[in-house]
Amino acid sequence: MAAAVGVLCARVRVEEKRLIAALAEVGLPALPLAPATLPLPVGPIPPPSPLPPVPAPGSDAGVWGMRLVLDRCQDRVVAAATLPLWRAGGARTLDSGLAATGSRLDVAAAFAAAGLPRPLTRLACSPEAALAALDEIGEPATLLPLTPGAARVSLPDRDTAEAVVEHRTFLGAASEAVALIQDGVYGAGDTLGVVVVAGRAVATTGDRDTGGGEASRAFALAERAADALGAAVVEVVLAFGTAGPLVWDVLPVPEFRHAVPIGTESVAGALAGLAAGRPLALGGHSREPGSDPDRLIRLAAGPEDERVAMPIAAADHEREVAGGIALSA
Repeated sequence: MAAAVGVLCARVRVEEKRLIAALAEVGLPALPLAPATLPLPVGPIPPPSPLPPVPAPGSDAGVWGMRLVLDRCQDRVVAAATLPLWRAGGARTLDSGLAATGSRLDVAAAFAAAGLPRPLTRLACSPEAALAALDEIGEPATLLPLTPGAARVSLPDRDTAEAVVEHRTFLGAASEAVALIQDGVYGAGDTLGVVVVAGRAVATTGDRDTGGGEASRAFALAERAADALGAAVVEVVLAFGTAGPLVWDVLPVPEFRHAVPIGTESVAGALAGLAAGRPLALGGHSREPGSDPDRLIRLAAGPEDERVAMPIAAADHEREVAGGIALSA
């Protein structure tokens, strides 16, 4: 019997139902894993035991024998705490790489190091620093909490900014005083979500209508952003200004129920195929100029001897993504 796949989620929504169905179609039984109901061991962790039979739906029995866990956890604090423990227990994880367990600051720093186009961004550790950043950047701006996926807050003017930072500092948790201040405010028509699976843009979300060269540039930028994170799956949110697309934000858990496929494969189908170790069906967009289609990214979707090579845009070197973390070859 094929090894069970764990889908890490607090509840099974439309996306998780589609993903579990797609996994079943490729012969991989899937079991929802509710992280709040499972006490996790904290090292030292013994070597993984042989896979047990697939447990019955609704049962926690045998979940520790899973070799592959797909991150669909909406609570990113819980996900950041539990994903490393699953990996330490011998499981492979398909997740958003650095965005799965890091902060928005980590993500922004990785994008800056990769030379990706981004809005001017400042880290603010106090209300005074936030307002000083707003003075430097100018209005309007956006406040981004450090937890990836947390709601962004528009700061159209200084009065609004003062009210927001005061509320977060004095009425919120202590951690809420630390945030990123990012240049600009973009509406729904000015942003596009691009879901990237195994280095390929497979679907889009949002209301922006892109076509031709703009779409190709957007998809290539999203793929570069996913590459910088070492992400097996991530939604990259792009903002469009006069200078072209910018990497605005990322969503560690893509919401793909209304996503529009770029090629022939759905997001759920692409993830199931990645879990099963088969090549992705390529999207219809052209590659970024200068890219090398023969470059490979190796995704640890199974034991060491069952890894599958996936073509992606050219990088400086071949690398492996193990548990969502990029390792130099």
